[in-house]
Amino acid sequence: MIKVNVAEIKRRLVGEKSLAYDLEPSELEITSEDLDVVGTIRLDGKMSNAGDVLLLEAVMKTRVKRMCGRCLKDFEGNLEAEVIEKFYPDSAENIEQDAFVYDSDVIDITEPLREGLLLAEPMQALCKPDCKGLCHVCGADLNLGDCGCDRFVVDPRLAALKQFIKK
Repeated sequence: MIKVNVAEIKRRLVGEKSLAYDLEPSELEITSEDLDVVGTIRLDGKMSNAGDVLLLEAVMKTRVKRMCGRCLKDFEGNLEAEVIEKFYPDSAENIEQDAFVYDSDVIDITEPLREGLLLAEPMQALCKPDCKGLCHVCGADLNLGDCGCDRFVVDPRLAALKQFIKK
């Protein structure tokens, strides 16, 4: 858990506190099934008083193990997540149901950081931008070279027209 003492920030209208941490994935309650982090997670940011709310602004950077969505090879890549989140006083009215609230001088920022990092991970990562993937006929890695398979596929709706080409 990552807790920030905001007593001094709340007292001053333009109060601000800098944040700089090297975090283990377990501190953000991230398991290897959630995200396979390599090493630590670097967090740089600030917590500031924005009048009626406290504002968390942070950038997290780390390296993660991924599987390429085209060729299925394992690789490591960089992950950067930007988190901007508002914390409302417990007594505030007309706030969203899932908004973060606080009721003391210590705020737990673990959940917004965890969510931000998990949401920054792409749904389908590529080992390199020009990855050619696997042959859909034989399964060979096309990044290593052409396998020689005929990968030309005719739309079944147009297959009847193929007989005209043969004549």
